[in-house]
Amino acid sequence: MSRTSLLPHDSTSSQSHEPRTNVLSCKIWDLPEERCDIIPALRVSYYYLSAPLKQCFAYCSLFPKDYEFEEEEIILLWCAVGLLDHGESGNPSEDLGRKFFRELRARSFFQQSSNSISRFVMHDLINDLAQWAAGEIYFRMEYTSEVNKQQSFSENLRHLSYIPEYCDGVKRFEDLYDIQHLRTFLPVTLSNSSRGHLAYSILPKLFKLQRLRAFSLRGYHIFELPDSIGDLRYLRYLNLSGTEIRTLPESVNKLYNLHSLLLEDCDRLKKLCADMGNLAKLHHLKNSNTKSLEEMPIGIGRLTSLQTLCNFVVGKGSGSGLRELKLLTHLHGTLNISKLENVKDVGDAKEAQLDGKKNLRELLLRWTLSTDGSSSREAEIEKDVLNMLKPHENLEQFCISGYGGTKYPTWFGDSSFSNLVTLEFENCDMCTALPSVGQLPSLKHLAVCGMSRVKRLGSEFYGNDSPIPFLCLETLRFEDMQEWEDWIPLRSGQGVEGFPKLRELHILRCSKLKGTFPEHLPALEMLVIEGCEELLVSVTSLPALCKFISGGCKKVVWKSAAGHPGSQNSVLKKIEIRECDALKSLPEAWMCGTNSSLEDMSIRQSHSLTYIAAVQLPLSLKNLLIHKCDNIRTLTVEEGIQSSSSRRCGNLVSFPEGGLPCAKLTRLEISSCKRLEALPKGLHNLTSLQELTIGRGVELPSLKEDGLPTNLQSLTIEGNMEIWKSMIERGRGFHRFSSLRQLTIINCDDDMVSFPPKADDKRLGTALPLPASLTSLWISGFPNLERLSSSIVDLQNLASLYLGDCPKLKYFPEKGLPSSLLQLDIWGCPLIEEKCRKDGGQYWDLLTHIPDVTIYR
Repeated sequence: MSRTSLLPHDSTSSQSHEPRTNVLSCKIWDLPEERCDIIPALRVSYYYLSAPLKQCFAYCSLFPKDYEFEEEEIILLWCAVGLLDHGESGNPSEDLGRKFFRELRARSFFQQSSNSISRFVMHDLINDLAQWAAGEIYFRMEYTSEVNKQQSFSENLRHLSYIPEYCDGVKRFEDLYDIQHLRTFLPVTLSNSSRGHLAYSILPKLFKLQRLRAFSLRGYHIFELPDSIGDLRYLRYLNLSGTEIRTLPESVNKLYNLHSLLLEDCDRLKKLCADMGNLAKLHHLKNSNTKSLEEMPIGIGRLTSLQTLCNFVVGKGSGSGLRELKLLTHLHGTLNISKLENVKDVGDAKEAQLDGKKNLRELLLRWTLSTDGSSSREAEIEKDVLNMLKPHENLEQFCISGYGGTKYPTWFGDSSFSNLVTLEFENCDMCTALPSVGQLPSLKHLAVCGMSRVKRLGSEFYGNDSPIPFLCLETLRFEDMQEWEDWIPLRSGQGVEGFPKLRELHILRCSKLKGTFPEHLPALEMLVIEGCEELLVSVTSLPALCKFISGGCKKVVWKSAAGHPGSQNSVLKKIEIRECDALKSLPEAWMCGTNSSLEDMSIRQSHSLTYIAAVQLPLSLKNLLIHKCDNIRTLTVEEGIQSSSSRRCGNLVSFPEGGLPCAKLTRLEISSCKRLEALPKGLHNLTSLQELTIGRGVELPSLKEDGLPTNLQSLTIEGNMEIWKSMIERGRGFHRFSSLRQLTIINCDDDMVSFPPKADDKRLGTALPLPASLTSLWISGFPNLERLSSSIVDLQNLASLYLGDCPKLKYFPEKGLPSSLLQLDIWGCPLIEEKCRKDGGQYWDLLTHIPDVTIYR
C-alpha cells in the first residue's frame, strides 16, 4: 500500500490549497520520534479525521494484525459501544456506520482482503497507527507467552480483545474483574484457529461487569450459560457463534437494549428463549447453520425492528407459524425458512407476505426430507403453500429443497424476476418436470439435484417466450437424477440455440441418461461428466473447452462426423478420465499438436488403454497421472513434464529407452507396477526433481552407480529392499541429499538392527549420517530394528518423527531425541511404548519437551 495514499484529502481541494497548507504546517510533524514510532505522514492522516471517525478507527485497534473482518461485523460493534448513536433518538445508525466505513476505506485505512471480496484487513502500519490512537482505553492481548500469566490492566480500560488459546484459565483474566467500567469483551478468532476452552468459573465473574455493551464467547466449547447473563442490562451485542450451547437462557429476554444476537454455527442449539417479545430493539438475529433448532419462539413477530433473521424454523402447535413473518417488513439479506412441512394452513403462508419483503436478496425454502419412509406429507397443501410464498421480484438467489408438491407454481421462472442470478432445486422428489426457467433474463447459475422423478428435459424447460433461452447462464449442474433419460436440445435448424454463455456443465450420477447433451456450447470451458453409464460424451464442438473430467461414461467421442478432431482443443489444459473402458488412446491431434495447451492429464481405471501417445506427449504437459490402467505397457514422456505418477499399472514393463528427458519434472511416483523392470534411466540428471516415491508393488533391482538426484526434498521408498540396500551400501548414504526434508522408509530391511545404521554395520564402509536438513522422518516395518542410534540427536531441524511396526524396538539414544522435535507418533512398537508411559516409563522424561506425543496401544 502506498503511504502517500493515506494523506488526507478533501473533495474541495481543487478549489483551495488551504488543506495542503494545513498539512505542511501541522505541529504533529514535529512530534519527537522517541515518543512515537508512527510515521508522521500516517499521524497526519489520522489527525485530519473527524472526531467520530477517530473514535471508530481507534476501536479497530482491538483487531490483531492480519485479522480479516467484514463490514457488517465492525459496524455492529461500533453500534454496540455507542459510536454510531443518533443524537435525537439515542439509537445506533447503521447507515452512519456504513458511511464511516466507506470513508475509512477510501482513505486506505481498510483494504480489501486478497482472500475474499467480502472481507477487509488493515495494513500493519495502519494497525500500529490504531494502537497509537487507542491509548489506555483499549487493550489487546495477543501473545501466547502471556496465556498463563496474570495480566495487569489500566483503570482507564474500556475495551478489551484477545486471541483465545486452546485453554483459557482463570489467571488470564484475574485482574479484569475489578474493571467495572469495561464496555467490550471480545475474543478475536483467527481464521486458522480451532475451538478453545474457557474455564466455566470465569463466566459468572464476567457477568458481574454490568456495564458491558459488547460481549463475545465466539468459538468456545461452552455448553450452557448461567442465568446471570440477564444482569447485563446495557448489553447491545452478544456473540455466541460457534459455541455448543443447547438452549438460550430465559434471562436473555431481559436484555432490553440488545441490538445484535449472533448464534451462527451453533449446531447443537435446540431452543431460543420461550418468549423473545421483550427484545424490541433487536435488529439482528444471526442464526445461520443452526440445524438442530426446533422452532421459533413465541413473540418473534413482535420484533418489528429485525433486519436480519437468517433461519426461521416453522414450529408445531404452540411454536411460531409463518404468519409471524408478516410484520417483519425490514428483513434484508438472507432468509432460510425451514421445516415447512409443519405448515398445515395455507393462510399462514399467505400471511407471511414474502412478496412484500423487497430487501431480501437470498431466500431458501426447505421442507425436511422423510428419513423413515413415511408418506404423511400432503402434496396438494405443499403445492399451495409454495404458491403463496412467492418472493419479491428483487430476489437474487432462490433455493427450493425437499418440496413435496407434484408441480411448481405458475409464477416460477417468470421473467419479472429480472434480478434472479442463482436458482437451485434440491430433492424435490415428487415433481416430474422442471419449471420453465430459460427466460429468466439474469440467471447465471442453475443447479438441479436429486429430482428422482424427472425423465426428460425438453422445450418446457427452455420456455416459449425467450428468443434465446438461458441467455446469461454460466454454470449448469445436474446431480443424482436417477430416472432422467432424455435431454432434448433445441434444434439449431430452428435458428435458436441456448446456452450462449455457458462456461461450466456438470452432469453427475445420472445413470439412465442416454444419447448426448447439447453439442454446440461455444463458451464452455469446463465439462464434468461422472457416473453416467449410458451417456455418449462428445467434445467435438466445444471450442473454448479448457478442462474435461469424465468418469464412468459409455463412450467419449473425440472426432466430428467428418473424422476431424476439433481444432478447438488447442485451449484444453486439463483432462481427467476415469473408468472409461472404451478408451484405447487419446487423439493424436491433442498429443502432437504444436498448438496444444495441455498441462495436466489424469487417466484412471481405463482398462482398454494400451498407450498414451503413439509418438510423443504434448510439449506443454506438466503433470501426468496413470492409475490402474492394466493394459498399458509403455509410456512416452517428453520434455516439459513436471509431475508423473504411475500407479497399479500391472502390465507396465518399461519407460522410454532414453530415460526421462524432462528438465522440468518436479514429482515422480511409481507404485504397484508389478511388471516394471527398472527405474527410468538417468534419474540423477533430473535436477528439478523434488519429490520421488518408489511405492510398494514394484520389485526393482538396485540403483545404478549414479543413483538418485541429490536435490530431492522428499523421498519415499516402500517395500523395495534392493533400492534401499543399494542406497546404504558402498558408503553412498543420505548425507549427500543436502536439501532433503522428508524421508519415509517402509518395509525395506529385515536385517537392520540400528537406525540410522552405525559404522560397524557389515554392509557399510563408513557411517551413514542423515542430512541435517531433515524435518520429517518416517520409519516403519523394520522387524529386527532394536534401537535409534545416537546420530539422530544431531538432526536439529527434525520436527516430526513417526515410528511404526518395529516390534523389537526398545532403545532410544542416551542423549534423548532432538530438541527440535514437535511431534512424535509411535504404533506397533510394544517394547518402546512401554518405556514411554507417562506413569513411570523409562523414557517419559525424554519426551516432555515434545508438544504432541501420540502412542497407539
